[in-house]
Amino acid sequence: MTPPGPLPFRPPPARDELLSSWIGRLARANHCSAEELCGYLGLGQGRVLERINNLGQVDWARLCSAVQRTQHEIAAMTLPDTVHHAVRYLSRHDFQHCPGCAEQTPGLALRHWRFAWSLTCETCGQSLAAKYPAGAVSDRLLARAARGAQVLETAVANNDLRRLRRMDLTLHVVSMLDVCRSASVISANERERLIALTAVDVGMTRPLLGAAIILRGNERAVRGLRRAFPQHGRVFERIRALTHYLDQRLPGRWETEHPTGQKTNGTSRPSASESALQAARQAISELGSEADRQALLARADAIWKRSSGIEH
Repeated sequence: MTPPGPLPFRPPPARDELLSSWIGRLARANHCSAEELCGYLGLGQGRVLERINNLGQVDWARLCSAVQRTQHEIAAMTLPDTVHHAVRYLSRHDFQHCPGCAEQTPGLALRHWRFAWSLTCETCGQSLAAKYPAGAVSDRLLARAARGAQVLETAVANNDLRRLRRMDLTLHVVSMLDVCRSASVISANERERLIALTAVDVGMTRPLLGAAIILRGNERAVRGLRRAFPQHGRVFERIRALTHYLDQRLPGRWETEHPTGQKTNGTSRPSASESALQAARQAISELGSEADRQALLARADAIWKRSSGIEH
């Protein structure tokens, strides 16, 4: 069968453009629907193919002749196969975009916008916009999420399956703790995604300390996690021991003197566990997540005593 002639109008693909994005722009340029163009190109009538492992049955001679591009050029516009990775770091949908690039080229979607670690556009350097933006986000959360994104990208680039499984476990734990509705690094909800990326950073740098701070005073959550992950019993025992150590270093005096919810002088004070958590977070913020554990605990202890009015 003789391949069809070239399409009348062939806008060139942008650098790193996704195949489905380019097919859509080709369809608009040639005054037809994307489904009709896919049928003409021999790609079927369904959703435009995006992943490299979906191109096995493509009639390359027909496709290359119609769009005037080589097989290598077309394959480079697809997304990789991620079936064998524990963490879902590649979205099947456009969960974020670059406002500037999308305004300049309507309908444009670039490959790297689909990756969990992409926070800025590689074309123009502008911050990518989530489908459901969070509004005001602290610089600290953004910085920690950026570190988590870098850790995830490195693990994928090195095919480090062990670290990816560890990240997957971390995200499962965050989901069970109701920190956010979805602990997904590809969530269309910006705040949920930033929290998930931050969890990846904490889980890789200070996993036990981070878990102990979150679980401090929440024995019910510890029991729930042990039931969900029985194979990690030793890990949870170490976390429990660390929470007890935190209790000794950050005593719950306020909670014993003034029960939670009781008001003093017309204002409510946070519980001891809440104030201790705030102190721990401030200590990590001041000293950095890479600081020595003893230094972190000592600094958190000092912050907690100062905020609670306790003299040394």
